[in-house]
Amino acid sequence: MSTPSIIDLEPHNGAGIEMFTSWQDMRANIQRLVGRVYAPGALTPGHGHNFIMYRDNTREGVTMTVGVLDRQPGGADPEVKPAHIPGGRVMTATHWGDYRKMKTTHDAIEAEIKARGLKALPKSLEIYGDWYDDPAKVRTDIYVYLAVLI
Repeated sequence: MSTPSIIDLEPHNGAGIEMFTSWQDMRANIQRLVGRVYAPGALTPGHGHNFIMYRDNTREGVTMTVGVLDRQPGGADPEVKPAHIPGGRVMTATHWGDYRKMKTTHDAIEAEIKARGLKALPKSLEIYGDWYDDPAKVRTDIYVYLAVLI
């Protein structure tokens, strides 16, 4: 894991499917939505990194968009729609390795936000790097949006 830091994230575009999911069903729903996004004809041809945008966290669950950056809907699945990922001030860190251990990186980001006396918005983004057979080479960039006080 890299040391958490604050950056100004540039906006991104892509295509994906949005849904509300309970916390307990989140992992299964992510896997299901990734399968739909990558189904034949769901996206236009091209390459882009996978992403998950989380927003409006509640006790019951979260609204998430599961998709691919720099791609457009291909028309085969009407729920695959253009997705805009807003830019903004974020606390970020890179997680290396197993996705199931990303909580440690999320916890480090949250601890840094608290240590600096900042406020996190109920919005975060994960951008997944290219896949490798060696899990230690698998990269996920995690961004937690910050409230900007004026």
